[in-house]
Amino acid sequence: MVITTIVVVTTLAFWARAQTSLPGHTWFFYGNLAMIWWLISIGVEISTPVLTCKIAWAQLAWLGVILLPTFWCFFLYEYTSSRQVPRAVVKLAVVFMPIVLLSLILTNTFHGQLYGPDTKLVVRPTGTYAHFDHQPLFYVVIGYLYLVILGTTITAGLAMWKANPAVRSFFVKLFLTTMIPIVANVLYIFFDVMWFDSDPTPFSFVASLTLVVWLIADNRWVDVSAIARDMLFYKSDDVVLLIDLEGNLLEANAAAHDAMMLSNGQPTTGLEGIGPIINSLIETEKLPDVPEAECNNRHYVARAYPIRLGKGQRLLGWTVSFVDVTVQTQAAERARAAERVQTQFLATVSHELRTPLTVVNGALGMLKGRVTEIPPETINHLVGLAAKNTTILASLLNDLLDTQKLESSEFTLNFAAVNVDDIVADAVGSMETFNATRNIKIRYQGSARPAVAEVDESRLHQVLVNVLSNASKFSPDNSYVDVALDTRLDTAVITVTDRGRGIPAGSEEKVFGRFTQVDETDHKDIYGSGLGMHIAKQILSKHHGSISYESELGVGTTFTITLPLAGAHVRAA
Repeated sequence: MVITTIVVVTTLAFWARAQTSLPGHTWFFYGNLAMIWWLISIGVEISTPVLTCKIAWAQLAWLGVILLPTFWCFFLYEYTSSRQVPRAVVKLAVVFMPIVLLSLILTNTFHGQLYGPDTKLVVRPTGTYAHFDHQPLFYVVIGYLYLVILGTTITAGLAMWKANPAVRSFFVKLFLTTMIPIVANVLYIFFDVMWFDSDPTPFSFVASLTLVVWLIADNRWVDVSAIARDMLFYKSDDVVLLIDLEGNLLEANAAAHDAMMLSNGQPTTGLEGIGPIINSLIETEKLPDVPEAECNNRHYVARAYPIRLGKGQRLLGWTVSFVDVTVQTQAAERARAAERVQTQFLATVSHELRTPLTVVNGALGMLKGRVTEIPPETINHLVGLAAKNTTILASLLNDLLDTQKLESSEFTLNFAAVNVDDIVADAVGSMETFNATRNIKIRYQGSARPAVAEVDESRLHQVLVNVLSNASKFSPDNSYVDVALDTRLDTAVITVTDRGRGIPAGSEEKVFGRFTQVDETDHKDIYGSGLGMHIAKQILSKHHGSISYESELGVGTTFTITLPLAGAHVRAA
């Protein structure tokens, strides 16, 4: 029996030596060598009929007895943690303690503190064995070994406790395997349980070593494929549900618990968003034509897989995964919104281009070949119409070009310290003839003290004209637009107030968006490219300024422009 066991352990040692990629393989190999020495010593002890020889070989066996648990502990530590055993611990447990303990053990003849004088030879029909009279040193050594074994148990227990659920069963088996020699040794020390008239501990260690090799190498206990599948379940960001034929939840992964606050046994047919999909599976054994669901502001696409014991076997339940497509859905919605904006823009620009072009074409058509027949005042009127609408066309094209430039490096600003009051006054003056037929007047109140800011004068003028023209367009006939400039701390504040129809709440994105208008219906009475306020906001942003508004329906709107005064900030390069 001993010889067979030695052959097994030797085979394990050669296997361990070849597993260079296995964490802790060196300690596993040394453990096998210690095991071989222990088994050889036991074999000789069992075979000799002389008591003194039995005692001598029992003492020599302590080399393997001391080192084997140590190597086993080191192997488990490196295998479960993927970290090396600290060098100081190696020196203490592999060099210092074995030398001290073996020195005391091998000198038992002189002090008798390991095996006492009552050690005797017991003769049985099956053979002879030594009944040892254990003295204090024996229990000291055993106490040390149990400290090592306690460390081994803690190492295996921590690995089991910290293990991912997908691989926990592997570490549970590793922990139980580690307990086999511990139980065997306790039975021998305290209950005199023997095997083949000898200590069963080394044979139980052989069993543990063999089982660990089987566990690691043959993958019978550590099924890599099963672990990978479990990892997909436990670690997947997708919601995964296991349900029975009635729709009750059997198990859910962490993502499902986080996203939907589920509990095992809970019916899933009534859950928000995903309930109809589960009902379809239960009633028709297939997903609905559009397997999409929305739950807690997240969008999901469902996939379902039947659970059967084998092909053609009865249905046991379903594995349902809900793939989170919120990002894709939002991207698709943004794309659709961009497409709607583009369509609206094309419609708006087409209208804005077509209207002045029609006027220009009509005026030129009336003048063509009939200049001598038309009264001078009519000619002046037609030429004036053509010129005005040509200006409108040029303004629209400039807006389009500015929008493109604002998104590229071609858009540059030429900053200079100027009095903002002069720019506002000039912009107000340029608007005197805007909508003159509607009798809309612009009243301006300047600042009581100088408001000098570092700005691009022409671009700030453009912003003010855009805001003023916008206020004028939406003002009723025979009304006023009030403009005021003030300074507050280190900021110049320009307000433009109209008495128009007002802006509905929550319309900021439309007011300052590209190609958008608050009224995008086909029957609106005021048209524009939807670019003016967007351009104004972008230009002011590059000035470290801002534009906002306050509005009340039926009363009017006040736009507020802020700019830092000169010296109030360091302009970005």
